[in-house]
Amino acid sequence: MSRKARAVLPFGTPLLHSLSATAATGLLALALLASGPAAAATSGNLLVDGGGESGTCTADWEAVNTVPGWTVVQGAPSVVCYSIASFSTPAGGSGGNAFIADGPYGDSALVQTVNVASAGTTIDGGSVSYTLSGWLGGYGSYAGQAVVTATFLGATGNTLGTPALLSGGTAAARNDDNAFLAESATGKVPAGTRSIVVCLQFMDTSASYNIGYADKLSLTLSTPVTAATLAPPASTVPAFDHVFMIMMENTNYSEVIGDTTDAPYINSLATQGALMTDYSGVYHPSDENYLAIAGGNTFVQGAIYYPNIKVTAQNLGDELIAAGKTWKAYEEGMGTPCNTSNNDDSYYYPDDAPFINFTDVSGNLTYCAAHLFDTSQLTVDLKSAATTPSFSWIAADDYYDGEASGNGSAESLQVQNGWLESIVQPIMASPAWTSQRSLLILTWDESETSGTNHIATIVNGSQGLVRSAFESNLSYDHYSAGRTIENALGLAPFTANDQYAQPLNDAFTTTAPPTAPVLSTLSPTVVQGSSIVFGYSTPASKLASTNWVGIYATGKTPGQTSSITYQYVPSAAGTVSFSTSSLAAGSYDAWYLYDNGYTVLSGPIPFTVAP
Repeated sequence: MSRKARAVLPFGTPLLHSLSATAATGLLALALLASGPAAAATSGNLLVDGGGESGTCTADWEAVNTVPGWTVVQGAPSVVCYSIASFSTPAGGSGGNAFIADGPYGDSALVQTVNVASAGTTIDGGSVSYTLSGWLGGYGSYAGQAVVTATFLGATGNTLGTPALLSGGTAAARNDDNAFLAESATGKVPAGTRSIVVCLQFMDTSASYNIGYADKLSLTLSTPVTAATLAPPASTVPAFDHVFMIMMENTNYSEVIGDTTDAPYINSLATQGALMTDYSGVYHPSDENYLAIAGGNTFVQGAIYYPNIKVTAQNLGDELIAAGKTWKAYEEGMGTPCNTSNNDDSYYYPDDAPFINFTDVSGNLTYCAAHLFDTSQLTVDLKSAATTPSFSWIAADDYYDGEASGNGSAESLQVQNGWLESIVQPIMASPAWTSQRSLLILTWDESETSGTNHIATIVNGSQGLVRSAFESNLSYDHYSAGRTIENALGLAPFTANDQYAQPLNDAFTTTAPPTAPVLSTLSPTVVQGSSIVFGYSTPASKLASTNWVGIYATGKTPGQTSSITYQYVPSAAGTVSFSTSSLAAGSYDAWYLYDNGYTVLSGPIPFTVAP
């Protein structure tokens, strides 16, 4: 059974400081003889970037910045700078520059899987112990808090032993202060362990901004282990000759996806290509989302727009030129190249494409006029592959992009749908599309409501390089789109945000689709009251609108007993989230079942609800 302490005694505390050198040396030798050589050697911290120090931290509560080394499975966690507020820390210690927070959209969760197979033989001897530790905290009297679990898995992914748990950074424990508390748990690593899944969850946030925190997370074993090093997530994005980027505005995912009455063409694009079902913006309000893709950061704070945004950093256009590639931004209503006046189109704003916000563009009329054009120029450039830029950013004006026409209303969707059809059909009929490798990314800047900032993103491609009729259930955001563009065109990243973002890998045919139904979770242990998220997918032969996922007590079989709770999952792929508030602490199984019946598609998937 693991145990938990409020503070951690560091390894190597000088217990012998009051003894003579000779006596101390003798006692140390006796201690080493008694404990054996394995006790003196530890693994070091096996968690990659347990405090967000490798990220680009933000001093803006509303921004989402990528957390390097972790995979997001729920919500939109962020790396936040300590400079954002004043915090109490354990024993006055320094947390460095950054910590990990729940982000601006409520409950969230991240995972790391630690491979300990290199110490497998020693672990199987039963004498290896672990220490899981970290700082957990939150903001003032808000209830948001962080919990950390470590689940021990065998070679086949089977759960072993009792999960380790860190919790206790509640508002009451913090005396309602902005504070971190040191937490630790120790115990034996179960024999047979080959990997350890560490899940960092932020719960009880009630959709408030950044009120649960974690820092200095560490997992060590009492034996040497080959530890992973920080690296960007692997990319399987193919090389493309042309990338077309379109960003619409202010529409919730639920407003556009599935509305085949008001947005039939948009939904046909989703059916023809890959739909990202768990994709979110990184800011409210608008322009920071554009900057995130074009420059790898939100750069500014709050409702600030052209001409008040003046970013001096490198942008996507600069990178393209340095790589010997071409680029243009096409904007509805611009008229003459680099026109910043909306005299001819009252809905035209220069920052409908982001490049005018970068000073090397706005401050150089010749450079600007060579790259910023009205959308009428797109028709001319699409006549040949040679005149089609390597990268095109295509922007509607504020009426056609959905904002001034109603922000996700039926009228707004009809307007967006018609404009997109008039733009995308010529792209897909062009020589660049039909004879070369071309990629289209269609997304929205932000949701209409602040909530979760859940927006639709659709990926289409030529030459069979993008999967068709595919729905991805992985968590992505605008930094993922930025990294995908970089990988597609062979460009370097700008910041840690795009460098460590997950590229849209599963949109491409280089990732084989499942040939059988799949149900899985990346967080096999969750704390009672938080949510557990399952990903599911099934081939077309097993698709039904009444497929469902049910939760059962361990050992109970669907059909022989009723589920504790269930949800329908009608799509081919997606995620489904269950609250554990009504589940007692203990072990459970999740099953993926067919067409309102008890035919098993996948499962059981075991998981634990920790008290």
